[in-house]
Amino acid sequence: MRMPSLSRLDLRQRIDNLPRINIACLPTPLQEAPNLSNELGVRVLIKREDLTGLAMGGNKVRHMDFCMADAISKGSDVSLNINPWMSNNARIIGAASKKVGMDYVCVAPDSKGRPIQGNLLIQDIMGAELHLLSTSDQSEVMEYTDKLESKLVEHGKTVYNHIKEHMSRSSATISYMDATLELDQQLQNLEGIGNVEVFIASGGAQGGLMLASNSLNLPRNITGVLVGTSEESFADVVTWSNNALNHLGFSERLTWNDVIQLDSYIGPGYAIPSEPCIEAIRMVAELEGIILDPIYTGKVMAAIIDHARNNKFKEDDTVLFMHTGGLPELFNFADELKRRDYK
Repeated sequence: MRMPSLSRLDLRQRIDNLPRINIACLPTPLQEAPNLSNELGVRVLIKREDLTGLAMGGNKVRHMDFCMADAISKGSDVSLNINPWMSNNARIIGAASKKVGMDYVCVAPDSKGRPIQGNLLIQDIMGAELHLLSTSDQSEVMEYTDKLESKLVEHGKTVYNHIKEHMSRSSATISYMDATLELDQQLQNLEGIGNVEVFIASGGAQGGLMLASNSLNLPRNITGVLVGTSEESFADVVTWSNNALNHLGFSERLTWNDVIQLDSYIGPGYAIPSEPCIEAIRMVAELEGIILDPIYTGKVMAAIIDHARNNKFKEDDTVLFMHTGGLPELFNFADELKRRDYK
């Protein structure tokens, strides 16, 4: 795929034509990781998307600038969402909905009987209406949610159903096209930046970084790290990105041949940390005092560590790790992550 060559002003104007409200705390810092760089033998920068401000932060807060603006423009007063118990998306949509004055209803498949902690706890604290289901069967979950939406409408509510609204997912790509402009300016302010190798959990944000870098003719490789199989972890980079291109007035289309995804770091499965993931979390915490999560960022950092140890980076490469947050779920994995038992 080849996007039309745009100036930074051209891309900024396309993004600014969309409805937007300011929810995320931006810009997020771009930090050197000197101790980690010394350990891995390659310069590592960390884009602190965990510091976006809302409800413990994360990359999805950026999405809400556009998603909530879309919901408000449609007169919605209730956000309705389907997400699993460990979902960062559920936490952030809930927090953003509350912030703009909307009620929040979340259907969580296969969550009945789970401890109310991590992202579930935060949603409960925020006053979300949680529906914890015992089933994960997609047809049963959708039938339950459709009936729930119908009841809300019968009670006079205007529902923004995130499963049906394109902007709920397209906002990921759009917001990370926007983030590319922010990031590019930060990189220009640093010295000695060579070829930039970007690593991020595969999803809409990856698509946004790819599309914007392509349009701006930036020499970046954007590598997405899969954290689960397609059956476990729905990360449809292509569809979400192409919907975003529609919103922005582009006729070009992304294909799967354009997307770089690594599937070697999934480990036992989605939301199950592998040994390399656990090592990565401990290494970054010990060397930099920065905490990663066991579902997404730990697996992305495991890929970076493996690439460094196997000399897959060139001497003048700069590795850019997108720290997308996810910290509330860290505490659901205490037994796996602790270094020792204490008696």
